[in-house]
Amino acid sequence: MKSTKEEIQAIKTLLKDSSTAKYHKRLQIVLFRLMGKSYKEIIELLGCNQTTIWPTVKKYEEFGRDSLLQETRGGRNHAHMTIEEEKAFLARHLKAAEAGEFVTIDALFQAYKKELG
Repeated sequence: MKSTKEEIQAIKTLLKDSSTAKYHKRLQIVLFRLMGKSYKEIIELLGCNQTTIWPTVKKYEEFGRDSLLQETRGGRNHAHMTIEEEKAFLARHLKAAEAGEFVTIDALFQAYKKELG
C-alpha cells in the first residue's frame, strides 16, 4: 500500500472529526496499513478480524478515501414491500395460523416470493 504523508494526515484529520465517528474503525484500519502495520498487528490493535480488515483496505485502494466514509449497510431502503404491504401479508398468514393452519417459514417464504412475482 502506497503511503504519503498527506494521506496519513488527511486520515488523522478525519479521525478527529466527530461527524465521521461511525467510520473510525475503517479509518483506523487504513491509517495503520499506511503506517506499515501488518494485518496481524491491526487485528491485535483494533480487536477486529481479517475479514473486516482486508475488504476495507481493498476498497480504499480501489476507490480512495471517500469510499471509507460511505454507508454500506442495507436496510429497508432495499425492501421489496412497503411496510403496509408487509403488514397485510403477515396479517393474512397470521389469520391462517390462528385458524389452525400449519404455517412454516418455508411456506411464508414461498408465498412471499409468489406475491412479489
